[in-house]
Formats: sequence, C-alpha cells, structure tokens
Amino acid sequence: MQVIHAMKTEEVSDIYQVIKRLGQGSFGRVLLAQDKKTGEPVAIKLVRKDRITLKDFVKELSISISLSGYHGIIATYPMFYNTMDYYIMTQELATAGTLHHLIKTKVGIPEDAVKRCAAQLSRALDYVHGRGLVHMDLKPDNVFLMDRDCYNVKLGDFGLTQKVGKLVSLQSHIIPYMSPEMCDLKPDQYLILSPSVDTWALGILLYNALTGYSPWKEAVEGDTRFHAYVYWQEHIDQVPPPVSWQKFTREALDMFNKLLSCEYSARPSILCVLNYLRCPWTVQYLS
Repeated sequence: MQVIHAMKTEEVSDIYQVIKRLGQGSFGRVLLAQDKKTGEPVAIKLVRKDRITLKDFVKELSISISLSGYHGIIATYPMFYNTMDYYIMTQELATAGTLHHLIKTKVGIPEDAVKRCAAQLSRALDYVHGRGLVHMDLKPDNVFLMDRDCYNVKLGDFGLTQKVGKLVSLQSHIIPYMSPEMCDLKPDQYLILSPSVDTWALGILLYNALTGYSPWKEAVEGDTRFHAYVYWQEHIDQVPPPVSWQKFTREALDMFNKLLSCEYSARPSILCVLNYLRCPWTVQYLS
C-alpha cells in the first residue's frame, strides 16, 4: 500500500520555484514549477481549501497515486503539501500541454494524431476500468501531451473518479461530454455507475478532435443536434446521417454508433476503438 506523506508549509515558494501558470479553474490552479531540492520541473496542483474537503482531496490523491504505475497515466508523487489556503499535490509535467490547447476551433487536429490519442486513451481508460473505477471527467483538458504530435499521451485529473457500481446523482452542470443517462437524471434519481459513461465521453472527444467542435451542447432531447443524431441512430438503415456527421466514413460512423449508443448497456468495451485504427475516419482523409 502506498504511503502518502503530508507536509506542512507556509508558502509554495518554500519548496518550489514557480515558473508560470499552466491552468486555472474554480477549484484552484496548476503551476509549472521547479523543485528547489532536486531541480526537477514538475506540475503542482493547488486546490482551494474552501472548495474541497481534506477527505475528498486525499481520495483524489490516493486514486491518482494508485494509477501512476501505468505509463499512459500522469504520475503523481506520494506526498502533499498543506498551506493556509491550499492542498497541493505534485505531478509529472506534461511538456506539451493538453489536448484542449492543441485542437483548433472548427479544424481539429490531423486524423493520424487523433488515432494515436484514441489508441492510448482507450488503453489507459481500460486500465482504469480494470481497477474498478470510472474516470467521469474525460475531456481534452484532462488529456496530457508529452509531445505535440500525440505519440505520447497521458490521462490525468481524477478529481471526479468514482467506483464502478456507485450510485451517482445529478451533476451540478451538464457539459457536452456527459452521457444522456447522466443528463436525464432528476434531482431525486440515481444511476448505477458503469464504464460506459467513459465510453460515451471518448466518442465525443474523438469527434471534437477530428472536427474542432462538439456534436451538440447537451445530450438531451431539447438539443436539436442531439435530437437529429438520435433520430438517425434509431432509423440508421432508412435515413442518412445528419449533415455534421457526413464528413465521416462508413467505418467511422459504425465506431461512433457503438461508442455513442444512447442505450448505455449497449456500448461495448472502450477498447473497441482499436478495431477501427487501420481504416480512414474522414472522407477528406480518404480522398
């Protein structure tokens, strides 16, 4: 069992030479820093104490450490620092940033790079699922790059990760990567969590990476683009795909149809994407 060392310090500058900010959100920020003792460049994640309990922070830290042995997951050091305002964890530095920063709006990234991401992410998520966990927050911001051509991609940020089979309730807000069964939850309803939630999110991520935009804003009936997709999926042999999906080849549409099945129990293992890597995914690529 991994031992986590908690260290008290008054200031981040006691331990690290902060170089620049890498990202910021409502729960805190991530900084590029250099360890003053070792000289090693690292990413330090500062989480605001007024936004998270020590129990929840240690849970995320423990999960992150337990998954660090897999080469496709960002490594987390078995320690944390405790300042007056923040809990701080130290992680491996993704030298090329995140997939979010690489994707060009309404353009995406080259298909070969998307396929490299798909292969590595599906295996990393399969590793997570094999440990009885669901990531729950797969999106380009949480895909970390060691190079800009996506030859070495790593999964990270396990702040929302939960155990398979846990009862989950309505989330505070809906994002494009959220599956329809999660979007449809009412305040008094619960869903038995399964890895298919991540399978759906991977489908959305691949669409986003190939096109530079999301297929819809929310996977709910009132979203016209999602409604058009559902109608096509229900009448797949009678009607053509919606216009925004006609840029994909027959093989890619078959892959998306599996990953983004509206019936969550019908979604296959996340490794199913590996069966489609050798065929073209976009019509433009085919030509």
